Amino acid sequence: MRSRARAAMAVLVASCCLTPVQADSDADRARRLVQEGAILPLEEILPLVRAAKPGTLIELELHYEREHDAHVYEMEVLDADGRLWEVEFNAASGELIEVEPDDD
Repeated sequence: MRSRARAAMAVLVASCCLTPVQADSDADRARRLVQEGAILPLEEILPLVRAAKPGTLIELELHYEREHDAHVYEMEVLDADGRLWEVEFNAASGELIEVEPDDD
């Protein structure tokens, strides 16, 4: 019985390891969007983030939001008082969408 369990576990582990890598990683997608001129490079967005909410950048995501019909850079910024903020910019125009406390 134990040998069957071990064999099943080995097959499970092997199948997890053999899962194909996603062809279009997030970094590849972002790089392609910048090269196509669809979004601004992060180097142009970071000064805008610092101006909107000074602090330490904790997390950054790039995703498409139907609500804004645009790619959005969404960042979490920790301010000097230790409060976490969510800052969003339109990735194509650099327009500030919102700055709000991240109370999650």
